[in-house]
Amino acid sequence: MISLIPDFYFENAADINLKFLQKYCIRAVLLDIDNTLSRHGENIPYDSVIEWISLLEKSGIKVGIISNNKEERVCKFAKILHIKYYVSNASKPYRSGFYKALDILKVDKEYVLLVGDQIFTDILGAKLVGIKSVLVEAKDKNEPISIKIKRGFEIPIKILIKAKCKNRRIIE
Repeated sequence: MISLIPDFYFENAADINLKFLQKYCIRAVLLDIDNTLSRHGENIPYDSVIEWISLLEKSGIKVGIISNNKEERVCKFAKILHIKYYVSNASKPYRSGFYKALDILKVDKEYVLLVGDQIFTDILGAKLVGIKSVLVEAKDKNEPISIKIKRGFEIPIKILIKAKCKNRRIIE
C-alpha cells in the first residue's frame, strides 16, 4: 500500500541543507514550482530560493523542476533560476512525468529527492515511483478552488505528519 506520508518535512525548501542531502546520498533534487519555489502563479521565486539552488548546483547536486504547469510557465521559471532540467505538463501524481524527470536527470531514483507542497500530487507521485519526498508548507493561500479542496483533505494527514516530526523538521 502506498503511503501519503512524506519521508521528510521542512517549513521551506531552502531549509534543506547540504548536510541533510549528503546524509541521504542525494544527487538530484526535483522541485515543484507553485507554493514550493514561489507564490502560486507568480514568476518571482521566494527570497531564499535562488541562493539555495545555486548552492546545491555548486555542490554537484542536480536540480530539476517537475510541474503540472504548461511548458511556457515552467520554461520561464527554469530560466529565472538557471535550471536546465525540467518537466512540464507532468500530470502528477501519475508516474510518467517522474520517469521522464529521472531520464532527463540521469540519476537513479534512490538518489533523488522530490520537494513539493501538495500531498496528493507531489508526495503521492514520488511515492508511486519510489523517490524520497519532502513536504514543505504552502505559503500562499490564494490558490484555485480545486487546490483549496485538496488542501482540506490534506489536513488530517498533515496533523499526523507534524506529530511524527522531530522539531517540526524531519520525519525519521
